[in-house]
Amino acid sequence: MHGSNLSRMKAFASYFTLFALVMGFGLPSTHAQESAVDSTLLNVVQISGMVVTGDSLSPLSFATVYRMRDSRGTMTDANGFFSIPALEGDTLRVSSMGYIAQQFTVPSDLQLPRMNVVQPLGRDTISLEEAYIYPWPTRERFREEFMELALTRDAYIVGQERLDPEALYDRLMEVGRDGPEVYSYTMQQQAIQNSYNGQLPPMSLFNPIAWAKFIQSLRDR
Repeated sequence: MHGSNLSRMKAFASYFTLFALVMGFGLPSTHAQESAVDSTLLNVVQISGMVVTGDSLSPLSFATVYRMRDSRGTMTDANGFFSIPALEGDTLRVSSMGYIAQQFTVPSDLQLPRMNVVQPLGRDTISLEEAYIYPWPTRERFREEFMELALTRDAYIVGQERLDPEALYDRLMEVGRDGPEVYSYTMQQQAIQNSYNGQLPPMSLFNPIAWAKFIQSLRDR
């Protein structure tokens, strides 16, 4: 009799444990279904807009726009445009490399299931300390490698010849004037021409300063 009661108690304990496991596994499924039902009750809003820079309002290409609820999103195109679906109350995060990330929330009182956004991003400026970069780790290492060059007298003479003022002047004359010099000369000639409008320009034949400049130019040659 005692053995029969023990068997019944073990069987009851087994049934109770099985019942608890079934109920335990059933609870998460029920919670997930309730969450899914709650999500379906919210309206879907199509968010479209542009991401621009905060200083010049230029389109910001390839910026990231994603929902913080499920970490899913999209990227802006080459013109800074994006479009992404979201639920009412969702928080969207906009970020890009080198810019300060921003967030905005989808309002729940929209009259239409769409929303247009222009999101500016400010530049994230980071100031770095001044750094000096040398090809040698230490001054001693530079001194050692410089002494190992063993420059000959011929190399020194070649270097001095390349720094000869007459040779540099000849190369300068071959190169000619650069852009700023041409612009300055042209503006100077136009100013001189405009100053003598309506009259004959003076002749420099008897001008001693002009003769001095002419003689000096001949000597320089």
